[in-house]
Amino acid sequence: MNMNQRIRHYIKSNGMTFTFVAKRAGIDIKKFSRFMNDKQQMTIDEYEIICKEGLRVDPSFFHKEKFLETKNTA
Repeated sequence: MNMNQRIRHYIKSNGMTFTFVAKRAGIDIKKFSRFMNDKQQMTIDEYEIICKEGLRVDPSFFHKEKFLETKNTA
């Protein structure tokens, strides 16, 4: 699961909408939608803004699962 998919899953599983998160993060909704639909890559700065402002989670939150998957398969 790539980062965009993880964020998308988090948004949906927490009852949020793309519009809500985009507005809170101060990102144009069309651009945010392109991020979430894998049509445009986000920069690290955009990723941090989405996490910190839009979702109010630490950016490392979405890396934990991947780390555990990698650790468990080694």
